[in-house]
Amino acid sequence: MLRQSGLALVAIFSGLLLALMISVNAELADTTSAFQASWIAHGVGGITALLLYCVFKENDDRANRPEIKKQYWFGGVPGALTVVFSSMTVQSYIGLTGTLALALIGQFLFSLIIEHFGLLNQPKTKATVANLLPTLLVATGAMLIIYGRVEM
Repeated sequence: MLRQSGLALVAIFSGLLLALMISVNAELADTTSAFQASWIAHGVGGITALLLYCVFKENDDRANRPEIKKQYWFGGVPGALTVVFSSMTVQSYIGLTGTLALALIGQFLFSLIIEHFGLLNQPKTKATVANLLPTLLVATGAMLIIYGRVEM
């Protein structure tokens, strides 16, 4: 239970970092461009990842590692596109909250597809009404956030 709570807190912290990242990248894109902001963000991210790897790397036993499929080397492509697209939308009428709400819908839907079909080596979990209902509620909330803004 404690392990699950700890992992839930890590996931929540990851969401906080995602909101921070999107906000900062949008500001950077506003003064440069969405594509340049993506280059800068991923360059700094690469350096940070290298430092974290050096600090936390475990025993590097390459002989016992399974072979990595070639498609897994391209995980940075969705990351770069995420920075570009979110930088474009945060500075629009959608704003940061709307961008994150809509991104969450995309994440829910694609996660359901991945798990339903067992794509990318994920365990198969059948999509049910119980899985779809929270997605529908989040989608409704996102629409309220975007279109229900009250100017004060």
